[in-house]
Amino acid sequence: MTLPNHLIPPLLAGIGWAAAAISVLWAVRAAPWEALRSAPGRLNLVVLAVPFLLGMWSLNATLMPGLTLHFLGAATVTLVIGLELTLIAGLVAALLLPLIVGGGLAIAGWTFVLSLLVPAVMTYGITRASQRWMPPNFFIYLFVGVFLSAVLGVIAHGAGTALLVMAMGLYDFDIIWNNYLRVLPLLAFPEGVINGMIMTALALVSPSLVISFDDHHYIDGR
Repeated sequence: MTLPNHLIPPLLAGIGWAAAAISVLWAVRAAPWEALRSAPGRLNLVVLAVPFLLGMWSLNATLMPGLTLHFLGAATVTLVIGLELTLIAGLVAALLLPLIVGGGLAIAGWTFVLSLLVPAVMTYGITRASQRWMPPNFFIYLFVGVFLSAVLGVIAHGAGTALLVMAMGLYDFDIIWNNYLRVLPLLAFPEGVINGMIMTALALVSPSLVISFDDHHYIDGR
């Protein structure tokens, strides 16, 4: 989402930035810094996550000011580097996005919350639940942890964006439904497919790069 600063009510901007700050402060405290120090090569993945997210978010189609369709990529990043590091990389991407595609920084907190925090937490929760309650099957990992979480992340992102623009008084529900929510499924399925293709390649070619995937657990002996 890109909007000029004057269209964002200060209270809403503050709420978005507060949510972003709280989540990233938690991520900084909980991040596996010791593991990164022992495997510095993984730090490259965290750094690469920033341009990856920026690239996904920059590929957008603006339906109306404030209502933009774009890929998220949050599911892939979360599955590869973990939730905590994803939040840190995502905040950097949200701060850099206005410099690339325009808009003000007032909305950047909500960009982080809706484009990264919500889908990343959903991906983490769905994947952990599937690992705990479902059989250790590679296709379950791909369909539930990767594809389904990416699709639901897009839907949650779209619903949150719709509520936010209504709270700002930009559009009423009928306009949002007819011009945005009705076409949202056209993005949700490709998001799942793209995330599925990337994660399939990583899991099969270099499973050690994917923190959420254990090839001994999912593949060996099956």
